[in-house]
Amino acid sequence: MRASEIAALPIRLGAAVRARRLFHPVGVLANGGVERLAAAGDGLPIASGPVTGRVSKALGVPGDLPDVAGLAWRMPSTDTRSRPWDVLLATAGLGGASVLPNRLLLRPVTSWSNTLFSSLMPLRHDGELWWVRARLTTEMPASGLSLDSVVDRIAHGGLKFDIEQACGTGSFGPLARLNLNEVIPAAEHPDDDVAFDPARNSAPGVELWPGWLRRVRRQAYDSSREGRDARGASS
Repeated sequence: MRASEIAALPIRLGAAVRARRLFHPVGVLANGGVERLAAAGDGLPIASGPVTGRVSKALGVPGDLPDVAGLAWRMPSTDTRSRPWDVLLATAGLGGASVLPNRLLLRPVTSWSNTLFSSLMPLRHDGELWWVRARLTTEMPASGLSLDSVVDRIAHGGLKFDIEQACGTGSFGPLARLNLNEVIPAAEHPDDDVAFDPARNSAPGVELWPGWLRRVRRQAYDSSREGRDARGASS
C-alpha cells in the first residue's frame, strides 16, 4: 500500500461513517458562468463559458455558525478528449501576515461578506507556478455563515466572485469573474454529490503542484468517494 493510500484511510472511514463527504459535506450547487478578464495567453487558460459551482462549509456546522468556507466550480473542457476542469478554493489568510501563509493556511470565517478564498496549492502551467484566489463581491449579511443566505442571493441577482491569479510570489491580478445565478434543485442532485476533483480534473497542461501532494489529494478524494459508496452499499 502506498503512503498516499495510508494517509487517505481516515478520510475513507470518516466518509463511510457520515455516508457523505468527510469535508464540505453540505453545500449549495448552482449553475452559472465565468467571464475571462485577463488577456488571452496571460496566465492560466480559463476561458469564458458555463460552469457548475458549489458553495459549502468545510465541517458542515449547522445554521450560521462559523466554519471554513469552500468555493468550487467545474468548467467544461474545450478539448472533447479531456476531462472537465475543476477548481477548488477555501477561505484562507491571516490578515497582515506574509504572502505565503495568506495563500496556504485555512481560516474559519464568521460571515460570507468579502470572503477571500485560496487554491491553497499552486497550479503549474507553462513552466510557471500560478496561485488562484477569489473574493465574494456580492453584498451579503454582515454576520453569519448560513447557506440559506447563499441560496437567497443566487435566486435574487446571483452570487458574484472576482477571480485573481498570481505568478509565483508576485502580486495578484484579475483573471476572471464568476457568477452563480441558478440554484440546482435538490431533486436533480439529491445527494449534492458532484465529485469535484482538482487533482484529477484539470485543463491540458495544468496540474496542481507539488506532485506528491497532488497524489495525496487524489487518493483522498478517491477514498472519500469509496467510503460513501461502501456505506451506501451496506445500508
